[in-house]
Amino acid sequence: MSTDSRSLWHDSLAEFQQAVEKRPTPGCGAAAAVGACLGLSLVLKGLRLTASKRQDDAETADLIARGDALYRELAVAVDEDAVAFSEWLAAKRLDDDDEEKPTRLDAARTASIEVPLAAAACCERALSLAVSSLDETAAMLESDTAAGALMVKAGMEALLVGVKANLEGLSAEARGDVERRCETLQSHARRHCQTLGVAA
Repeated sequence: MSTDSRSLWHDSLAEFQQAVEKRPTPGCGAAAAVGACLGLSLVLKGLRLTASKRQDDAETADLIARGDALYRELAVAVDEDAVAFSEWLAAKRLDDDDEEKPTRLDAARTASIEVPLAAAACCERALSLAVSSLDETAAMLESDTAAGALMVKAGMEALLVGVKANLEGLSAEARGDVERRCETLQSHARRHCQTLGVAA
């Protein structure tokens, strides 16, 4: 979690919900990343509670460490996405004769694509972690893993909706590259969910 006092992670759950509902930012990307964080937390819950009953379980410890790293990456994306969207809104409000407007719009458009796309890639890795976690999670906690994976998948899909909404203005080549990256992530995510036995 960020130590920056401006971070959305310092809001209460109710404050964050109200901000999503009533303010331009945080938008869909930040909300999707929070949902994915909660889903990953359920996967980690299964691992941690199982590990608490075992001793010297190096494999589970490694999975937890990997999951913690993914969580930190996703948590940062929550704030980064909100900042990227704020920058885009600020650039759009500049006067058309402002010499900085084209440059700021291009930079904001790039961030509004790359930030949620990187977060979506993190979600795909979290789904892969959920697959690896199945054999290391107690049977009574497997529902948490499955539910968490579905939440991560939903978060990934929502992040990609945001990515695709910002492709206008890209060259055909750049647009095609981003679309292929999205399709690859979605294909891998579907395969992970099939392995987990959850709807995708």
